[in-house]
Amino acid sequence: MIDKIKSLLVLLIFPCVIITCTFSQEGKKEKKEMTNSNKPVSELTQEQQSAFDALNELQTSTDEMNRIYSTFPNIEQPCYPADTSFEISQSELLTFMEKFISKHCQNLSSEHQVQLTKSSVLAQKKYTVLHCADYESNVNYENGLPMTGTWIMPNVLGRRDVILAW
Repeated sequence: MIDKIKSLLVLLIFPCVIITCTFSQEGKKEKKEMTNSNKPVSELTQEQQSAFDALNELQTSTDEMNRIYSTFPNIEQPCYPADTSFEISQSELLTFMEKFISKHCQNLSSEHQVQLTKSSVLAQKKYTVLHCADYESNVNYENGLPMTGTWIMPNVLGRRDVILAW
């Protein structure tokens, strides 16, 4: 009788152990894939570091708080889901940053504005921008990219999201 109980227990426990091990391995695999996809660049170039330094200084130099700021990469931002998204080059971002900084960092000298603007865009060659119209219903994308609402540049170098509140 005891032998039958032992055999029955083995038959019941063995499948449970196999299922547990299978799910455990799948969970580790998914976690590893998620970690690798958001992995930041291991070392920053001098240009990339100067871009982050410039963004840090701009963050503390705006005329009003929270006009430009950074968060951890790929977190849910307040205006998600975005109304639209687009990709811009480094030179296009330079043009937009010049306008943004001249409008929102008037307490900086014009020379310092130029220096920070040029440095702030050097992190990447291309940027994805998520645009949130912030309750504007008639945003017109035909006349160029709107310099209104909120721009979110997610996952810059895998290290941060950069937010511009126009």
